[in-house]
Amino acid sequence: MNFFIILLSLVISTILSVWILKKKNNKWLSMFSAFLINLLFLSVVTWVLYSMDEEAKIFGFGHSGLYVLIFAIPIVTWVNFLIFQFVKKPI
Repeated sequence: MNFFIILLSLVISTILSVWILKKKNNKWLSMFSAFLINLLFLSVVTWVLYSMDEEAKIFGFGHSGLYVLIFAIPIVTWVNFLIFQFVKKPI
């Protein structure tokens, strides 16, 4: 399930940040937006899943495996930055 959430975050942030890149023609703004989208999406999903998981509340956050979503934020953002290298700049 964590892999699906991380992949969904990558797809959403890539689509939105490439859209911002095409609209604004500002690579730094689109890179920052990719980071913010990943940060918000993965943090909110982690919080929601943690609030629904009674076992994680009893035994702690580390035993639930949800920390993987938090650690995936810089990795997914880095993959977004690599994808930007292949996006053609608008004319």
